[in-house]
Amino acid sequence: MAQKVLGLALLTTAIAGCSSDGGDPASTPGAGAEATQTQKERMKLQFWSTTPEKVLPDGYALKTIRDEFDVDIDILSRNNETYVQTLQLSIASGEEPDWFSDLDFKDYDKLVDQEVLAEIPPELLEEHAPKYMQWLKKELGDDPFRYTMRNGKNYSMPSLWTLGPRGNVMGIRQDWLDKTGIAKVPESLEELEAAMLKFRNEDPDGNGKKDTYGMTGKTDAIEDFFSPVFGAYGVYPGIFTEKDGKIALGEIEPGAKDALATLNEWYREELIDPEFVLNKNSNVDDKVISEKVGVATNFWWKFLPSDAFFGGIYFDKLTEKNPNAKWATFSGPKGPNGDFGIVQSNPVLNSGLQFSKRLEQDRDKMIKYIQIFEATSFDTALYERTKYGEENKTYRRADGDIEWIPPYDQEEERVKYGISFFNAPGSFNDYDLLAPYMTKSKHMTLRKEAESVGKGKYNLLNPIQRPVFNEYKDRLDQFTKKNLVDFITGKRPIGEFDKYVEEWKQIGGDKVLAEAQQKYDEIFKKE
Repeated sequence: MAQKVLGLALLTTAIAGCSSDGGDPASTPGAGAEATQTQKERMKLQFWSTTPEKVLPDGYALKTIRDEFDVDIDILSRNNETYVQTLQLSIASGEEPDWFSDLDFKDYDKLVDQEVLAEIPPELLEEHAPKYMQWLKKELGDDPFRYTMRNGKNYSMPSLWTLGPRGNVMGIRQDWLDKTGIAKVPESLEELEAAMLKFRNEDPDGNGKKDTYGMTGKTDAIEDFFSPVFGAYGVYPGIFTEKDGKIALGEIEPGAKDALATLNEWYREELIDPEFVLNKNSNVDDKVISEKVGVATNFWWKFLPSDAFFGGIYFDKLTEKNPNAKWATFSGPKGPNGDFGIVQSNPVLNSGLQFSKRLEQDRDKMIKYIQIFEATSFDTALYERTKYGEENKTYRRADGDIEWIPPYDQEEERVKYGISFFNAPGSFNDYDLLAPYMTKSKHMTLRKEAESVGKGKYNLLNPIQRPVFNEYKDRLDQFTKKNLVDFITGKRPIGEFDKYVEEWKQIGGDKVLAEAQQKYDEIFKKE
């Protein structure tokens, strides 16, 4: 299943070696010495698993990779709860694994400074992982190592969550639009307001009560504050974006004042759920599924059937109780200048994958890893064999979809057969390439249409370490959240927006902006 790769843990001790592929050498006259010598000469690599007890060392998936690349493989256990500590101990003892991944950039920088990491020249990846490089450049442009370069050297194979930059959309109840006589999905702020007025006042759920609202929201993070409304005014609170060559932060931009004025008006008209201030993720989900609101912002896959992509909570759970419920999705309403968009996620969520320093002296081994990492991520034939086994034995194709052949529809049988429960390496998900394995063919068009909807901007500086930002973040976040809530609910008049901005700067915001501009210039304006 496709999903974010966030905060995973590191490798610890080897728990299973790999036997030779050729059976008992002693059973073949004269073959023992030759087989033993061949086994000694095979390069031994390390893969990890969070469920090592389910990995069969001589199973089908590992044997496939061993035979394909002429290597032996140790399976290492990876514990999600002891991530950084385990790595630190292994480095201190000089027994760190060949490779590790998913570190945050703070830890990445420490390892660079400690000279623990092997340099990974981009030209090496160009030569031995061309499909991986094409994937990187498709998402990050011609400088895909901008976040991982240190003093002119690269120490990482970046891993991307390519769904992030286009993931968030606005969903609106299509059946409510139909019921209240609205012929099309709203395109402007005015049209959205008109729809939400009907959702509030015309009993779209048909229960005879005035208990529905236009939209709800949450205040966990600044970017959660009704992002599409701010996007209609060209600003993105909670994230650092570029504007005319300068860094911009949405919550203090002039456009935020206009967005807050609109939200305040909608709040006074009872179009916004008054409990938005208290909501967490689960509250928002409950209100959407219980049909208390007709507009929601979330990932596009939440509005689709679960077998169209992973998730599907807003579609599946809602249609369980109301089979007539339907969703339409859009990129947010357009504002007075034609602006629109929603806060999205930077595809670079962590520092990617690194090799131990010792592999600088074993270039052949590093290359072998790189080749296998590319093949297991971008070669669909190998992907199928390691994930599904043998066609027409463990799985088959039916109407364009892959389905398990009994008894391999049971996990315990797949474990016995040795189908993959390890990772090598797992963070390089080309969702376009892997779409047929994640989406039922009957939903492929629906998925492709849904994927094209999300528009907006993401935090350009999210992967970059900023000590000043870290120092002031909590104080500024609490100050900003309180004031945004007060502006929306009318507790603080919109006329005091400029005063709020000055107060924000005085409590450390000016220092945060200066650091952000410096970092932006270093990373994005290199000669």
